[in-house]
Amino acid sequence: MKKLYVLVPLLALAVVLAGHWRYAAAETARETARLAADQAAKAAALQAESAAREQAIQSALAEQARLAAARAATTAHDAADQAERQAALADRDQARDEQTRLARQLDRLNRDLADEQDALAKLRREQESALAEQARLNELAAATAANLRSLDATLQKLAPAAAR
Repeated sequence: MKKLYVLVPLLALAVVLAGHWRYAAAETARETARLAADQAAKAAALQAESAAREQAIQSALAEQARLAAARAATTAHDAADQAERQAALADRDQARDEQTRLARQLDRLNRDLADEQDALAKLRREQESALAEQARLNELAAATAANLRSLDATLQKLAPAAAR
């Protein structure tokens, strides 16, 4: 029985150690599986975060390109508007200069017209006086011709008396 006192506790110790060993092995396997699952979850989270960052970078680059294109279009539109505005201002200035030039030319032509009208009125007065002078001279010529005829008639009447 003395052996029994040694054997039973040894057997019990062996059973406890075997249970502990199985429990420790299972616990190690569970801990290993949990660590592997945690690492896999972390890796998946990191991969998802990396994919999200990559997608965010791509969308940011696309947005940046869209904004640059919009800015370029706006700049081109503004430049076209500015050029159109400058052309309109140049046209306005040219039209104003043309209007001023034509107004000066109109004033000069009006002055020339007034001068020509005065000269024409003077020429008409001179023509009227020349026509009046011609009419007076024609009357004088007719009177002179009449006087000459009457003088001839008188000389014709006096000629027989002077011939005697």
